[in-house]
Amino acid sequence: MNTKSNILEIRDLSFQWKEKTNFRLAINKLDLEIQSKLLLLGKSGCGKSTLLNIISGIIVPSNGSIYINQTDVLNLSSKNRDYFRAANLGVIFQQFNLLEHMSPITNILLPCYFTNFKKKNYSFYLNRAINLGKKIGIDKDILVKKKAKNLSVGQKQRIAIIRAIINKPKLILADEPTSALDTENKEKFLSLLFNLCKSEKISLLMVSHDERLKPLFDKSILMQSLNKKT
Repeated sequence: MNTKSNILEIRDLSFQWKEKTNFRLAINKLDLEIQSKLLLLGKSGCGKSTLLNIISGIIVPSNGSIYINQTDVLNLSSKNRDYFRAANLGVIFQQFNLLEHMSPITNILLPCYFTNFKKKNYSFYLNRAINLGKKIGIDKDILVKKKAKNLSVGQKQRIAIIRAIINKPKLILADEPTSALDTENKEKFLSLLFNLCKSEKISLLMVSHDERLKPLFDKSILMQSLNKKT
């Protein structure tokens, strides 16, 4: 059962891709405290992205328990898991995954349509997106008049962050979002992300292969240290 000090608890989790007999994800225990920043480190192919997909409910493991904000997500129906994910989790992808031919504001508001987003709430989320943009240096005209494909790398980073927090999630899952960035852009991106997580009171779980990021997080864990003893 999830304790009050943790936003995420994973116990005795097992998963194996059927077509990959040499791949087995077996997590003994993983905790993430409320409003903390955890870095999960591991080499390519060790299961970092798979674990994030399991936590978000996209992939169902063969065994184990996952509590997010005291909710047992594996006991939810597929439909309720989808709703829970949209309402409680924000996701930042490695390549940011923006829809290139849509405006930034449309990209940002997409997660809202999977919750209780209705016409009467549109103005609230629109204003929230604009205000968040102002906070991290994205002008309203850029949000509504540009296409995502015309944004700079730095602007795409910030749009991805706003989209991840637009629904006021309890937890953000970040899948190697800094892997393709140089040192300067990497530091800028993480600074923006950390500051918004702090002001919005959001916990952060980020996976990466880059051990140089360790000093920037509250805690770092090696994927291999989480494996069950077999």
